[in-house]
This record gives sequence, structure tokens and C-alpha cells, in this order.
Amino acid sequence: MAEFNYFDDHLKTNERDEYLSQWKSETEFEEDVRDILKLLRPHRGQRLQGWREHRTKGDGFRVTVSWDPAQVQMQEAFCIPKIADVIESLLVGSAREQDLLDPQAEFELYASVVRELGERLTELRSRYE
Repeated sequence: MAEFNYFDDHLKTNERDEYLSQWKSETEFEEDVRDILKLLRPHRGQRLQGWREHRTKGDGFRVTVSWDPAQVQMQEAFCIPKIADVIESLLVGSAREQDLLDPQAEFELYASVVRELGERLTELRSRYE
């Protein structure tokens, strides 16, 4: 009994190459889409374990905060638990060349960010008064 081969019996070489090229292109596209989705929704394992996320963005940046609801008590006022801890964790240690700075200079940098944030909040609040 002769072996049936779809490509050899029904497609010419150019058609087969076009078919394989299209299949390869579609496969690569699907892989690229999956990779982009992974970037947009990182930490799949944590989400599957029931972790919650809050995402936000600004001009040229994006921030995702994730937490395990079984480990933290939610505060009524905010959708992110321990928000002061989250902000502190992001801020402290973010100074460039922090090892070259003395502690007073390093923490003055952090305090200047907090002061600027306070000024921005005051300005935003004034828009509603």
C-alpha cells in the first residue's frame, strides 16, 4: 500500500512553501501576543492563588501592586491594603547611588518627594473647593 502524503500529492513546492511560511508567521504572531499578554498581566501564579491587583499609570510609567487577601486586612478607605507601607517600600531605596549618600542626604531626598506629593494633593483638593 502506497503512503499518502498531502503535501507531495496535492501541493506544488511553491504552494507548500507559501503554506508553511504562512503557518510559521501565524504561529510566531500568536507567540508574540502571548508574550505581550504576559507583560500586561504579570504574576500569573499569584493571581491563580487568589492574589488581588491594583494597576495605575502615569506619563511614561505603569505600576502594579499585588497582595494576598488572606494575609492582609483591608482598610475601608483605600482599595490597596497597607498603602503607606507600599509607598514607603517604593520610595525608600529608590535614590540613585544611595550607597554613596550619607543617610541624612538620602532621607532628605525621600522627604522632598513626600513634600512635593503633599503640595500636589493640596493643589488637587483646591480644585474641588
